[in-house]
Amino acid sequence: MRIVVDETSGKSQFRLEDADEFGSLHIEPADPKCRTWADRLSPLGRPSGAQQVFVKPDTIRALAGEQALDPSWLARFEAMIEFADRRGWLSPAGEIRVHIALRV
Repeated sequence: MRIVVDETSGKSQFRLEDADEFGSLHIEPADPKCRTWADRLSPLGRPSGAQQVFVKPDTIRALAGEQALDPSWLARFEAMIEFADRRGWLSPAGEIRVHIALRV
C-alpha cells in the first residue's frame, strides 16, 4: 500500500495505490525526481521527524474510497492496523507511523 504525493499543482494531493497490498505501507512522491518531506505533509497527518508521518486510519480509509466499503478489504485493513500495533507503530492516539520512501 502506497500513499502517493503529487505536488505538481503546487499543492500536495494524495492518492492510495496498491490498496490491496497489506504487507507494507509507505509514502512516496509521484515524481521519482522529487523528494517528499514530512513537514510538507501536514494535510495528510502529523509529521514525526524528517521521514515519518503519523496518519489516522480514517485518512487511509478515505483515500481508499469505495474499496473501504468492502467488508473483506476492511477486515484486512484492520488486521494491518493490529499488526502495526503489535510492532509499536501506532501512536497513543491510534495513528499509524508511516515512513517516507526515499527515491533517487
